[in-house]
Amino acid sequence: MAELQSPGTLPNEDTSPLQAFSRDYVKNPWPQYQARSASDGLRPPRIVDAMRNAALANNPARHPLWRTADRFHAVTHAPLGKERAMNEHRARAINALCVCIADRVNIVEGKVYMTLAQMSDACGLTTESNGVKSYSRACRAINEHLEAIGAIHCERIWDETTGSWIPNLIWVTELFFTLIGFSYGKFEAAQKQQLAYRNKKLLENGEGAITFTEARRRAKEHHIKTAFEIRARKRAYKVQLKRAKKLAAMEEQKARQKIQGDLVKLYTRDELAAMGHIEFARQVNERYYAMRKLATSPPAPPDTA
Repeated sequence: MAELQSPGTLPNEDTSPLQAFSRDYVKNPWPQYQARSASDGLRPPRIVDAMRNAALANNPARHPLWRTADRFHAVTHAPLGKERAMNEHRARAINALCVCIADRVNIVEGKVYMTLAQMSDACGLTTESNGVKSYSRACRAINEHLEAIGAIHCERIWDETTGSWIPNLIWVTELFFTLIGFSYGKFEAAQKQQLAYRNKKLLENGEGAITFTEARRRAKEHHIKTAFEIRARKRAYKVQLKRAKKLAAMEEQKARQKIQGDLVKLYTRDELAAMGHIEFARQVNERYYAMRKLATSPPAPPDTA
């Protein structure tokens, strides 16, 4: 795939002191998304088209939308002022991230199947100091720009059972496709086609067909369950181990009630209704036994992963 930017200089950019300053000012001033390899499987044609469009035929960071769209704080949702002039380093980061998002979004759900840290690594935006990684460049580009204008939505979820934040769920919106200059109508057509294919598989397996809303709910449920399982295996988290021991010390009924209360906070009322009692009870069981196992397992060596 062609590069987002030439590895040389920007048009009309001086070639000596400014370039030297650029190299010193920020590590990797020319970030570029490293696309997944062919071994990861074939991508739907529309995803390939959207990714190429973001990389080759457009410049998302210089779209007129940045000067006209309303902006809101990513966490408080308080209104922000209009977008100020974006410097070239931030613009290049946004362009690289847009290609990454276009490549990693699931057509049916609109969910980006990459964490912020993975996106930062894939785009060459991660920095490191004394062995500690920093994802601030990617974080600022996403929170202060893409999320602020509503091109993506990051769902932040606190898991009380593990005492930790679940990696953000990242969803694309119609505005994202406007930024990358890709027809949203084409994306919607691909959505319907992919959902029909998924429902065909479900029906063949004796299950019922689902809607776009249900597909998104299942994606969120899977995301939360996966995050919990990963946390439960990493015994290095002192806070989580402390919480596991606290749960293990409770009477079983009280511990289960605590986990039920924690789970209720992770989903909306509609999502809980769609999940149903059986699935909800199964998740309570999984969490209860996983936390008990964590509380009684022998100490593990430090896990820095």
